[in-house]
Amino acid sequence: MRERDGAEPATALRQRVAAATDRITSVVSRVPGTAIARSAGRFWQRHARERPDQYQASITFPTAPDQPTVGEIHDWIEALEHAFEGRLDVYARRGRVAVETDRVSAALFDEDEFDALCERIEAGYDGSHSVAHLKKWRRNGDRLVRAHVIVPVKPLFPREEGDGPEPDRTAAGIEAD
Repeated sequence: MRERDGAEPATALRQRVAAATDRITSVVSRVPGTAIARSAGRFWQRHARERPDQYQASITFPTAPDQPTVGEIHDWIEALEHAFEGRLDVYARRGRVAVETDRVSAALFDEDEFDALCERIEAGYDGSHSVAHLKKWRRNGDRLVRAHVIVPVKPLFPREEGDGPEPDRTAAGIEAD
């Protein structure tokens, strides 16, 4: 008779530790004041440290003959890929290209490169669009995620050639909780 295939000792130990951790978490979550402590911890992480556990981005690139070329958009997507360690999905839509990134830990995220990319996007759509940049804190389990949504928005009333000086283009840094 053949011997039964059993789990490796390390795997069995991990399963027991995971089960014990779940039981302890369940018991601790019922202790009065735990929710207050978690809320205080999130508040500290958001407003005092200003350092999330993870980052995520969603960017839309409108395409048209008078807007940035496909080559420029490809370069921006490549820079975004470096900032998010290659964890992104690109979708071709009618009249635009959409990019969605996975959540990336703060250790892997390159914030300086992402900020430089945002400036390049604003410069690329200068004159034809305003760039709306929404920054939002989200919870993902016990972690805080800093989500960025960047959308170039075409003005409702296009400017005529002789209407005056160009307005200052700044990203709308909207904080939403």
